Amino acid sequence: MYPRFIEYIRQHKLLKDNQRVLLAVSGGVDSMVMTELFNQSPFPFGIAHCNFQLRGGDADQDQQFVEETAKRLGIPFFSKTFDTKAEARKSGDSIQMAARRLRYEWMESIRAENGYDVIATAHHLDDAIETLLINITRGSGISGLKSIPRKTGHIIRPLLFATRDEIYTLCREKEIAFREDLSNRETKYVRNKIRHNVLPALKELNPSIKGTMESFFERMEATEAIHGMMIGQQKQTCTRQEGNELRLNIEKIRALPHPHVFLYEFIKAYGFSGEMCQAMICREELQPGRRFYSDTHVALIDREEIIIYPSEKGHTPGTWYVNDPEGKIETGDRVFHLVSGSMAEEPALPSGPDALMADMDRLSFPLILRPWKEGDNLTPLGMKGRKKVSNLLTDIKMPLHKKKQTLVLTTARGEIIWVVGVRADERFKITPETERYLYLWFEEENGC
Repeated sequence: MYPRFIEYIRQHKLLKDNQRVLLAVSGGVDSMVMTELFNQSPFPFGIAHCNFQLRGGDADQDQQFVEETAKRLGIPFFSKTFDTKAEARKSGDSIQMAARRLRYEWMESIRAENGYDVIATAHHLDDAIETLLINITRGSGISGLKSIPRKTGHIIRPLLFATRDEIYTLCREKEIAFREDLSNRETKYVRNKIRHNVLPALKELNPSIKGTMESFFERMEATEAIHGMMIGQQKQTCTRQEGNELRLNIEKIRALPHPHVFLYEFIKAYGFSGEMCQAMICREELQPGRRFYSDTHVALIDREEIIIYPSEKGHTPGTWYVNDPEGKIETGDRVFHLVSGSMAEEPALPSGPDALMADMDRLSFPLILRPWKEGDNLTPLGMKGRKKVSNLLTDIKMPLHKKKQTLVLTTARGEIIWVVGVRADERFKITPETERYLYLWFEEENGC
């Protein structure tokens, strides 16, 4: 398996030579096999373990086992214990979702603070197939059909080429010790039902189902790229930004095949459902003035356009939404300009505190330009670890009246990309792997 492991990493450019990897290790067979493979590899690595306190004494024994493994291998070890049930009650998430969020947030902080380039998880091909089937039952779109991506931001999944059977075979051959989570045998969880009931039935229908699905994921990845390119092109044709409003041309959208699908892709980031989009664009009898509401926005049906704007409960005064990587935004005292392009063009763009250069493929639109607030934090460019925006502004001795006027640019998920005119975030910087850039700069409205 080791040659295939290295080839998979090289082929899909998951790692470069000498990049440092933080392994997410639970102690189960998958993560212990991943640890063994990285131990044979030339990549320096450390191990991180989360104790979610969900399995009583077994969870503590898992932690001890992983720590002893790291000590035996002579590599750095990081661990954290979470009160996952309390966090789930507090957030309203399921226990599984709370655990997932806690895990990735903590591991990202460890990665940034300790100079690791990426986080590696031990998801394998069977996990990807199970995820696909779960997504299908939930009515997923193209993104869900490609299942688990090989790379997301700083997270890589270098075992997606391997089946569960292959992992167990290597484990037996190499006599790799691991801890077993007995809850994996229970069928009360959706994933386990699919693993123990559905997949065996599919294998009876097609003994080569796992190889077939691996090819399917490759095709879906290509399909999603083509789909995204088409959506982007049509969005430029059918929409325009006017201040805080996104305006969509009804006639142009209705001329597209399956117009409600295009409309959904254009405005899903604002919280509108597929059913709402179908009602907005497919009902000829809708009267101008009809409104549809998401949690944060209003869609107003006008004579020739659908107008999307922030609702009172979802809008903070002085907030602007950036839907496209081209154009400009006027905030009253400043004008922000945006351009984007390919790094292959070797763009020669000016730099400075008034400009931002970011990796387009790390951003999620719409971007949000808003006043900073208490609790905002980022990983300042060139630094490790998180820093509060309030502390950053204090460090540079920004006057109080200027502090109140400071804006931040965030992704649709709320991640700060740029404290405007002060400092960008390390996570979105241009790297040798960057393929597309976003360049944003501002000028004072009086030209000064």
